[in-house]
Amino acid sequence: MGKRDYCLLFKSIFVIILIFALAGCVAGRGGKQPDSAATTPPVPVLEKLYSQIYVYEIETTPVLMKDYGDALQSCQSQLIVSLLKRNKYEKVEAAQNDVTYTKPALLVKLKISNMRITSGAARFWGGALAGSSYMYIHMTMVDAETQNVVREEDFNSTNNAFAAAWSFGATDRYMPDDMAEIMAEYIAKAVTKN
Repeated sequence: MGKRDYCLLFKSIFVIILIFALAGCVAGRGGKQPDSAATTPPVPVLEKLYSQIYVYEIETTPVLMKDYGDALQSCQSQLIVSLLKRNKYEKVEAAQNDVTYTKPALLVKLKISNMRITSGAARFWGGALAGSSYMYIHMTMVDAETQNVVREEDFNSTNNAFAAAWSFGATDRYMPDDMAEIMAEYIAKAVTKN
């Protein structure tokens, strides 16, 4: 093979890699830019008005708590911060298990049935082959006065392994915070201020 053949081979390999990288990015967005108004169903507003929201520590299995304790704490903290930033409620804070809340308040309980956050090292060495990160969260909203469940909702997210590799693992690292923001947006639409 001559010098010209090697140059052509190198260009061909570069183009193929570029096509796969761009295809991973497009696949991560479902192949097109979503229209949020068309894809997001309206959130029904709760009948009762609440001015205080208390978010409990996230429940999960001992194994997930051991492996992802920091990520779970970050998710809870980010949910509280995201709700506070909206300036809609008198009080938003972490709930304490030994306190009985009686005022017109909403208790938010989160339970993670399964999750996987691909580590930075695995993403670096394995790229897309390291697999996808995902989280499955069940949210239960409870009226503090009556202890009745007023709403239950499931939230889940799975990232695209090719897009995660392309972003050097950013979509893996920020998944707990992104999920918290999604849940905060849902709560803000469902819970009006008293």
